[in-house]
Amino acid sequence: MKKEILSFEIGSVIKIFFFMGLILGLILGILFAITYSIVGIFGPNMYPDVFQNVPRNTGALVGLIGIIVFPLVYAILGAIFGLILTGFYNIVSRAVGGIKIDIKE
Repeated sequence: MKKEILSFEIGSVIKIFFFMGLILGLILGILFAITYSIVGIFGPNMYPDVFQNVPRNTGALVGLIGIIVFPLVYAILGAIFGLILTGFYNIVSRAVGGIKIDIKE
């Protein structure tokens, strides 16, 4: 049975994009924290001239801030892009037709 998606409910799409952005931001924030923690540990020993004015544990602090900030930024941007893309799809699908899917019952 073929059916056609003519429009999406904007609120539900925004919710999905928000949580996808939140999860992606958390994963990237954890990777960012690990990277900056490693730089904070090994950087002063490898490049003492560069790190002479940088306080100890700065890498870990920057990493923890990344764990908090990345998910928030990615979630907000995901919701904004979800809103924009859903609006575009709903407008375009009225003009040219929606996505056709084949569903088995």
